[in-house]
Amino acid sequence: MTINADSVLVIGHRNPDMDSIAAAIGYAWLLEQSGSEKHIAGRVGQVNAQTTFALDYFKISAPTLVTDVRVRVSDLVEVLPFLQQDQTLLDACQSIANTRRSAPLLDVDRKPIGLISGAGLFATMADALSSTSVLALAKEFDRPAEAAVDTTSIILHGEEYIRDVIGHVLRSDPDEFLVVDDNGHYIGLCRKSYLLSPPRRRIIMVDHNELTQAVPGLDEAEVIEVLDHHRLNTVPTSVPIHFRIEPVGSCSTLVAERGVEQGINFPKGIAGLLLCGILSDTLTFRSPTVTARDRAAGLKLAVMAELASADAGETKIMQAIADLGQQLLSAGAGLETRPAEEIVNTDIKFYETGGLKVGIAQVEVANLSELTPRLNELRDTLQQLIESQKLALALLMVTDVVRGNSRLVAIGQHRVITMLPYARLEDDTLDAPGVMSRKKQLLPTVLAALSQAT
Repeated sequence: MTINADSVLVIGHRNPDMDSIAAAIGYAWLLEQSGSEKHIAGRVGQVNAQTTFALDYFKISAPTLVTDVRVRVSDLVEVLPFLQQDQTLLDACQSIANTRRSAPLLDVDRKPIGLISGAGLFATMADALSSTSVLALAKEFDRPAEAAVDTTSIILHGEEYIRDVIGHVLRSDPDEFLVVDDNGHYIGLCRKSYLLSPPRRRIIMVDHNELTQAVPGLDEAEVIEVLDHHRLNTVPTSVPIHFRIEPVGSCSTLVAERGVEQGINFPKGIAGLLLCGILSDTLTFRSPTVTARDRAAGLKLAVMAELASADAGETKIMQAIADLGQQLLSAGAGLETRPAEEIVNTDIKFYETGGLKVGIAQVEVANLSELTPRLNELRDTLQQLIESQKLALALLMVTDVVRGNSRLVAIGQHRVITMLPYARLEDDTLDAPGVMSRKKQLLPTVLAALSQAT
């Protein structure tokens, strides 16, 4: 779906997790309440099982899928009236007089035959217009509009990116171009001036600040704000922007705090999603990344989501939160029935240091015994990832959310793997007891190993 170039797109990282989706939805809604501009929540990939559960539970639609933020021809289209083959030159004159623009001529299938410009129309009717015979002029007006059409008109496809057509446009004389959809049907006209200086999509990045994790095409967009809780590895901007990174367990916490600061209560469903974002990223407040701010935000959001009343007391509210958290984590846990590609790619992030690139995926299980029967195919999938992404290391972090431990399936350069400070088990996986956070516990260790290997 195309995002209106006039709106601000609030969007999380690739392979979106629960927190990324919740933060995008919550922050887009919050910004709508405090400003006049249109804000739209987006996502860069498919929602995972946890997120699907939360969206269904709180009856909220998933954000718009955005695969690229480069401006397309369709973003610059103006929908103008068109003529059909059975219409006359008089109809063409009236259309051009009304719109002050060229008139598209379409066949019966709404496919363009060409454009009728004012200059072309007058050239066609020149002899009749210079005649003193009213009858000759009347006959000329009654001729088919097709007599004045320029059949050499350039046709652009709406889904084409501006950068891909700009060379063709520059070499062309017309000031306007017909635009069609994937089926060749007319959707409007586009001015050359718009194509030569297209608007840049305005983006607010949530739950990430790295170009490698951002929506494709970000280099052709305008980042106007970043709200995140990860390590600093920012995208370049041409002007100063609002930039907020806080050491909390979840980006949804930051969104909730912004609402509290402004004295705004979130609607029940959005509050519930934000709470799920916190519970997912902090593993229901058991992750080492959790802070007192996450817990405080969770308590407020639980009341807004009507999981418990404000006067129920903290113990009852926390119990309601724990019940939701258990359902949420259970919805996303497990390896038994999921394809290996889905397990690896649903929640994976890429990092780079010293010219070496690593991909770290994470999946949650109720028991690490689920890993053994899937090891071979998971290793094959990680090897494919190594080759397709040119990685030095691919890791799958399998986290037992019940016992708070992880096992690592590692594929890649042997010298890098041997530098990881984890015991190698008989099945060639790495034992990581007490490690639950990819961001706070595993990533610094992996980046240190990569640095030593360069």
